[in-house]
Amino acid sequence: MNNTIILLIISTIYIISFELLRKSALNKIQNSNNADNSCFYRKKFFWQRTIITSLYVVIAMYIIFSGDAADVNCIMVGVVYAWSSFIVSRSLPLSGKRPNDIKSKFVLYLRGFAFDDYTTNNKTLLEKKDINKFSEGLFIGILKQYMPVYAVGMTKELCSPIGAERIYLNDANWESEVLDLMTRASLIVILLNDSPSCIWEVSRSNQFKESVVYICDNSSKLLNIRKELNKQCVYPIPIGLTNGTISYVLKDCNEVITSKYSNKENDYMRILKKMMYEKLGLRRFIFTQKRLIIAVWLHIAIMVVCWWLLALKFDLSVKSAIIWGVLSCAISIVLMQYAYDKLYRLINNSKLK
Repeated sequence: MNNTIILLIISTIYIISFELLRKSALNKIQNSNNADNSCFYRKKFFWQRTIITSLYVVIAMYIIFSGDAADVNCIMVGVVYAWSSFIVSRSLPLSGKRPNDIKSKFVLYLRGFAFDDYTTNNKTLLEKKDINKFSEGLFIGILKQYMPVYAVGMTKELCSPIGAERIYLNDANWESEVLDLMTRASLIVILLNDSPSCIWEVSRSNQFKESVVYICDNSSKLLNIRKELNKQCVYPIPIGLTNGTISYVLKDCNEVITSKYSNKENDYMRILKKMMYEKLGLRRFIFTQKRLIIAVWLHIAIMVVCWWLLALKFDLSVKSAIIWGVLSCAISIVLMQYAYDKLYRLINNSKLK
């Protein structure tokens, strides 16, 4: 029981420290004058959170495996983990990236800030019923399995949508920084919007036609954009693009591909697998949320059964078998995902350069 009391005290200290650091970072970000300061405080909080969480996990694991009340202690650590995951999902995007921090090949996602959806979890995204509206969370969740996807974030935002990782620009020179990102990007995905800044981005996309993917989920906004571009005598948007479609140009033959989409993971996966192969020659097995959930639960079941059989063979307690099964499952899932990503990048190394 003494170990449980010690773990309770350590958990309380961890939660208080986490909250103090988080609130301090949020306050400093709100009061920052530019993207450099904002990103500094985001990165600082990321490392502070990593350090105190690592210390807490090491101490908690030591207490769990050296004490008697392992089941109670595991439940306590699980509750703390669930709390921290919930808090992090609702505030403070940890990217802290400026354009110069991006070194590898990437996809640039451009949209109006009004399109940002601050849904806090993937389950809620999947349950949304409006199949005619575009979802950054579902679309980018598939696209970023091919390569990193970045979108410009609001410098003082305290939470970020599920989807593209946010990078931050200074208001004074955002146009030059966006143009630099467009020049460097392997692919530019533009969700069309008729705000002045988005129209500026669409007009500049005329320089990168072979790299651009246009998405339209609003006919009236598309009409407004075309009117403004006509005044500039710039015509980057394919004629076949209409409401609820995704359009891009094939590099070798300049053929325009236009696909109708619905706001479903399987539909986005179908379009993206075809698009990424046609434009960049990339193939990949896609982990949709449904596939991921099935794989995780199947993996957990296999690992727990294996440890239970080992417990019977070597006369271990069932409780220990379950604990070790869950822990080894979590570690092996991370390692398997890491290994698959490395294998994918090794196979497609020349295409990703």
